[in-house]
Amino acid sequence: MAWELVRWVWRLESPLHIGAPPAGALNRTRLYVPARALWGALTAELARRQGPNRFPDYDSIGRSLQTNTRLSYLFPAEPVNREWRAWLPRYQESVGLVWEREGDHEALEDRPFRMRLLITRPGTAIEPESDTAAEGTLREVELISPYWRDDGGALKSVAMVGYLFCQDPNLRAEIHQIHELFVGGDTRYGLGRLIRIACDQVSHFFDGYRVNLQASSPVVTTERLLAHAIIASNLSPLGGMECLAGWDMIRGRPKRGELVWVPGSCFRNGMLQFQLKDDGLWEP
Repeated sequence: MAWELVRWVWRLESPLHIGAPPAGALNRTRLYVPARALWGALTAELARRQGPNRFPDYDSIGRSLQTNTRLSYLFPAEPVNREWRAWLPRYQESVGLVWEREGDHEALEDRPFRMRLLITRPGTAIEPESDTAAEGTLREVELISPYWRDDGGALKSVAMVGYLFCQDPNLRAEIHQIHELFVGGDTRYGLGRLIRIACDQVSHFFDGYRVNLQASSPVVTTERLLAHAIIASNLSPLGGMECLAGWDMIRGRPKRGELVWVPGSCFRNGMLQFQLKDDGLWEP
């Protein structure tokens, strides 16, 4: 069965925190939403919609999503001429990581881009006996702001843009009913609230990259990574690597850490094809 490709836009209604390795007392955030975090949010929302008198069946819903859908990462976007254009990462040999906007390919280096997008807030743990700050727990938390910091002073909303691949019409209809999601860390404190403002069927991936919707798993043809990917040793990308680990919610055990290439890594030998795996990773 062929995959249906949908481009969706989620507007930030509150600050968003997607955990990354900390730097001292600063809890850093990623600038994108990984497919795995989005899968978890969709699983939770669909499971809770099964009815007030049923315990949410997170396991079966999660497995169904893994089998019948593939999710791209969500990248920050801003409105340009009434169109939401995503900012996508790319490593350049002389500069390092830069962010390019879809359509016009306007580019910003990583530091200026983070200054446009991120805010911080302080936090600490409280000693219950004294209602005072616990020693050594003062920290700052990076957050993706709901508004861009524009040099001109005008406020522009931040959205997260990505793609849904689905081959089950019934599941697609259920997902279409979701208009609000909570993604990332501290959602119980109001963070990570996303409102869906667009959902359109399309035929191309980010920035016009071709995608094969007839394969067993969708295949994207691109010269850069827009997700974490496991790369064969005969390829030599320009970019960065990190170890991904975590908890496997389906199997109920720790997920083995894997050394993967990060989004934005590029290939000198031109366009390559990558299969979207059910865990959100890309594989050539």
